[in-house]
Amino acid sequence: MRAFIAAALLLATMAPGAALADAAVPTRIQVAGTGTVTLAPDVAIVSASVQTNSANASDAVGRNNAIYERVAAALAQLGIERADVTLAGYSVNYFPKPEKPAPDTVYGYTVSRDFTVKVRAIAKAGNVVDAVTRAGATSIGGVSFGLSDPAAAQASATAKAVDDARAKAEALAAAAHLRITGIRSIDLGGGSGPVMPMAKMMMSAAPEPATQFDTSSVGVTVTVQITFLAAP
Repeated sequence: MRAFIAAALLLATMAPGAALADAAVPTRIQVAGTGTVTLAPDVAIVSASVQTNSANASDAVGRNNAIYERVAAALAQLGIERADVTLAGYSVNYFPKPEKPAPDTVYGYTVSRDFTVKVRAIAKAGNVVDAVTRAGATSIGGVSFGLSDPAAAQASATAKAVDDARAKAEALAAAAHLRITGIRSIDLGGGSGPVMPMAKMMMSAAPEPATQFDTSSVGVTVTVQITFLAAP
């Protein structure tokens, strides 16, 4: 009888503790937050290429090298460092002469050199395009604008995304008569890097028209998934 009473007392003592343990389990609130930073671009990237063709491989390569050196020299006059001129691709291809070639048929050895020019003073982007083409570049692949320090913009957008997620979680918690007590997990969602707008070309009113660009802002967006903990 005494053993039965002792066991009953033990169960009575444990029952409130178990109930408190269940009540102490926090509620999880999972939300997504988005942060966007929009900044003015401070760097331009000009993509260009030099293509040469000859019946002789050495001649095609030599002419390509000579044009590229002229391009580099023209860029140096604009204050562009050689380190900011980057090789993007290089190829040598041979196309045999057809039996009846058309007037515009290209055959023999074709050397293609693709490169990019980083323009740190974006006001010079149009001057760079003009200088590169005058020096012998055969095509301009495009001009885009971006940020010299995208990491700083990414960090700012991330902070905004976290703030957005917390605001949403606090609103949900308040509606359920709860309060946020902590964070269980944070996952970086599918964010986008700097959106580098393409340039819009405009012609100046000068007697010898120079290339000019109408740039737009650069946007960086980050999303986060956060699981908050809430309690009464």
